[in-house]
Formats: sequence, C-alpha cells, structure tokens
Amino acid sequence: MTGSRLDSWVDSYAERTNGMAASEIRALFSVASRPEVVSLAGGMPFVQALPMDQLAETVRTLLLNRGAQALQYGSGQGDVVLREQILDVMRDVGVVAHPDDIVVTTGSQMALDLVTRVFCDPGDVVLVEAPSYVGALGVFRAYQCGVEHVAMDDEGLVPAALSEAIARVRASGRRIKMIYTIPSFHNPAG
Repeated sequence: MTGSRLDSWVDSYAERTNGMAASEIRALFSVASRPEVVSLAGGMPFVQALPMDQLAETVRTLLLNRGAQALQYGSGQGDVVLREQILDVMRDVGVVAHPDDIVVTTGSQMALDLVTRVFCDPGDVVLVEAPSYVGALGVFRAYQCGVEHVAMDDEGLVPAALSEAIARVRASGRRIKMIYTIPSFHNPAG
C-alpha cells in the first residue's frame, strides 16, 4: 500500500486490509436514512410500532433500581443471569449446557464476526446461499475466506447444487469450513 495525504498510517495497516471494501450495510443505511426514501432493504425495525411509553417506563425503572449495574461494563460473554435464563429456554428443547457455553452478542453481525474469527483461516471456504446477507459476505471476506454461492429455491439450499459445490471445492483442494444458511426470514430473499 502507499500512503496518501488523507491517511499517513496506510503503510502500517495489516496485509488483510488490502482486500477490504466499505461495508455494504453502511452504504445501505446512508441511503435508507434519507427522508425521501422508504427502504425495505435494511432490516430495520418499524420503530413507530413500538410502545414508546412502556419502553420509557421500563428504562426509567431499570435506571432507578439497577442504574449503576445497567450503565457499567459487563462480562464479555453477557450477563450471567441472562445466560442462565437462556439455558432455561434451551433446556425446554433438550439442550443441556453451562452458562460458560453461552455468549450473548449485540446482534447477528457480532455473532458472525466471532464465529468466523474462531473457526476460519485465510483461504477456508464458506458455502453461502445465493443470494445471501451482504453483512455476512463482508465478514467472510474480511477474514480472507473464499465464498462459494449455492443456488436456493423456495425451500432453501438446493441439495443437488450443494453437492456440486462441495465436490467442486474439494476437487480444487480447498477446505470447506462452514455452510452459512438462513433457514427462516431469509435476508435478502424474504
């Protein structure tokens, strides 16, 4: 890389930054935030439908009763009481685990980043549905994963297309590390 007057530190960046591009999500939100645009693409909640008075009262009660705790840094894994409550729900469907096995994230993007960071090495392949969530594709590429698109239909991944993709990747000598699929409320297909 070569530095510019705008970024004198560019020569200090890690090698992986050479392939980085601006976030598609950031670009989408910049367009969607314009007042003349009614965007259905950002996955943003319809906040006008939220019970603002009830939420305000809940936040007020939280701050009055547990404000010092609520506004303080917490565990990187998430609040232990919340993790135990998650385990109660999981136990109802037959999953037995320990609170240390649970990591609460701020959203899907953080979860995708953590999973990819932990499981994927540069050059590993992630099989994804075509089309797929652009935020996930950005994470996979940021960690230098190869991304192979697999056809889908109204039922999800097409089994024959998945088999073909697996065979093609294996024949090329590359390692498949994950299959990324969105089994319900697919983004962007619906």
